[in-house]
Amino acid sequence: MENGQFKLIDVIEQMCTQKDVHLQPMRVAQDIMSTNVKRLTLDHTVNHCLKFMESHRIRHIAVVDFPNEEEKKPHFIGILSQRDVLRLNASDAKESDKQKTDRRALRQLLVQIVARKPKSVSLQTPIQDAITTMICNHIDMVPVLDNGNLAGIITTTDFMKLFFKLDKVIYRLCPELKKGAPSVDMAFEGSAKAKILFSWIFRGVQEIMTNQVICLEPRNSLARAIEVLQTGEFRHIPIMNEQGKFVGLVSDRDILRNLPFVGRRPLSLPKKFREHLFRTDLQAESLQLPLESIMAQKVLHILPSCSICEAVDILHSKKVSCLPVIDEQEKLQGIVTVTDLMRALLAAYEPAEEAGLIPSESSIC
Repeated sequence: MENGQFKLIDVIEQMCTQKDVHLQPMRVAQDIMSTNVKRLTLDHTVNHCLKFMESHRIRHIAVVDFPNEEEKKPHFIGILSQRDVLRLNASDAKESDKQKTDRRALRQLLVQIVARKPKSVSLQTPIQDAITTMICNHIDMVPVLDNGNLAGIITTTDFMKLFFKLDKVIYRLCPELKKGAPSVDMAFEGSAKAKILFSWIFRGVQEIMTNQVICLEPRNSLARAIEVLQTGEFRHIPIMNEQGKFVGLVSDRDILRNLPFVGRRPLSLPKKFREHLFRTDLQAESLQLPLESIMAQKVLHILPSCSICEAVDILHSKKVSCLPVIDEQEKLQGIVTVTDLMRALLAAYEPAEEAGLIPSESSIC
C-alpha cells in the first residue's frame, strides 16, 4: 500500500495482529464514548444542576423528559453545559457572598435554558468525523444517539484518553521508543511503519500550537475581551504586561462568571460565536471591569520543547483546557488548547504523508 494511503491506526492494527497484541477497537464513536451519562429532567432547577455538576465533577448534563407514567424510557431533549450555567452568574454563589447571585437564576428550570437538538453523532460515526463535528461547532461534547435514544456521550476528555490508549499500545509494540530514539532493530526494510510510530510519539507542541495569539493587557475591560473572543472565535486570551511578559490568562468561563443574569435561552439560532452566552449590554458599567480583576495569574504553562504527549498528560491530569507555551525569557510563543489536541489526534486517522508522520519519499512494504 502506498504510504499516502496508510494511516497510523492502520499501522497499529496491523502490527498488533502480527505480534499478537490485544487492541481495543478505536475506530468509531461507540468505541470511545462514555456510557455512564449523568441526566437531569426539564423540571430540575439551575440550583440543583449546579450542585449536581459539582458533586459529580462534570461539565455536561443530558436533559431528558418522561412524557407520561407509562413510558419508562426517558426521551432525550438536549444538553446543558457548564458554560450555560455559568452564564447565569450563579456558579460561585456562596453563603458569604449572596449579593453576587441573582436568585431568579437559581430558580430557573432547565426547560428554559437547555440546548435542544444539539449536534450529535451515531454509534458508527468514525472518530475523525466526531472530532470534526466538535471542532467546527466549537463544542466540548457530542451526544451519541441510537435511533434517537441517548446511548452515550463523547467529550474532550474521551479524546485525551484516546491519546493515552494510542501511546500505550505503541510503547508496547515498540518499547525501544521509551529510550527516546529509534534502535537498530527499527532500521529493517519497510521501517516506514516504525517511523510513523516514532513521529507520532515525539511530535512537539510547536507543531500544533496556535502561534498567532491575540493578547490583551490587564487594564483592558470585560467588554473588550468579549469582542475579541467573538471576533476570533476562540476561548482563551493571554494577558501581557507592558514589558511583553505573560502575566495571566482569561477564559470564556472567567468572563461568563461575571456577566449579569439574562434569563431564558434565546430560541433563534446564534448569528455569531457564543452569542447566546455573551449577549449583554457591552456599555454596561459592570462590563468595564478590568481583566486583571478576573484573570488567572498562576497559570500552568509549558516550554516550546514539550511533546504533545506531555501536553495531553498535563491537560488531562490538571483538568485544564489551555496551556500557554512560554520560553525561558517568559515570552509567549503560543498556546495549546484542547481543540489543538483534537486536531492533532486527527493525524492518527489521516494518510501518514498528509498527516506529516512520514517523509513523502518513503514507502511501506
